[in-house]
Amino acid sequence: MNSAKFYQINQYIKADKLRVIDEEGKQIDVLSRDQALRLAKKEGKDLVEIAPKAKPPVAKIIDFKKFQYLENKRAKKSKKLGQKQ
Repeated sequence: MNSAKFYQINQYIKADKLRVIDEEGKQIDVLSRDQALRLAKKEGKDLVEIAPKAKPPVAKIIDFKKFQYLENKRAKKSKKLGQKQ
């Protein structure tokens, strides 16, 4: 069973205001979507909406390929732990 999550990235994010965090998880600020996109583009990274139901939604500035890799790695690790118990 494939339980891959779907993330809104870059221009596909619908929220007007976003709580933006950096790669290390440190909060940058609450910014408009356009400001956050400019900041991500300036750093050569993607803007990934990681908590769309939060108020305001949370977006992370990170390379999306790296983000997917880390998510897959975390999911595999938790799956292994679940099988051991």
